[in-house]
Amino acid sequence: MNKNYYNIGYSRLALLLLPTMLRQNLIVALITALVRPLTVIHSNFDTYRNQVDTSVNSQVCYLEYLLNDAYDYYDRRIIIRDAPINYDDFFLFDEPSGKAVMVSDNEDPAWWVDDGKLGATNGDFEVVFPKGYVFTQSEEKALRQLINNNKLASKKYNIVYE
Repeated sequence: MNKNYYNIGYSRLALLLLPTMLRQNLIVALITALVRPLTVIHSNFDTYRNQVDTSVNSQVCYLEYLLNDAYDYYDRRIIIRDAPINYDDFFLFDEPSGKAVMVSDNEDPAWWVDDGKLGATNGDFEVVFPKGYVFTQSEEKALRQLINNNKLASKKYNIVYE
């Protein structure tokens, strides 16, 4: 975004819009005083606009690039992949028997995924670090914050070491 797009001098603009025959010291001071609240509001907006991080992009390639730059700059071994669905871990409730029934591999449970009944605890993607990476609690918290700021809000993830 062009940085000068929001760069507006309201007191100068008001002075330029004032007809030349009315540009006397007293009227110019009055116009400047009337425009002052608008200038203060604009400066507050400008500081807020500069604080907001607009470089966030939730595409996988950008997240992978960001993680590799932060944690594995030279070798670039950190990858992001889709998380596999493990059907062995899911139970469904059978109303007639009143018991939980495990979804087995011989059945075709794919239609349960469409209703959101299956995969509620699975992650959507995995961040794969090479073996040997060890993070302290503060480093892992910073890593999770970095990933959370750059992923879609609805996506869940797991950190895997392979």
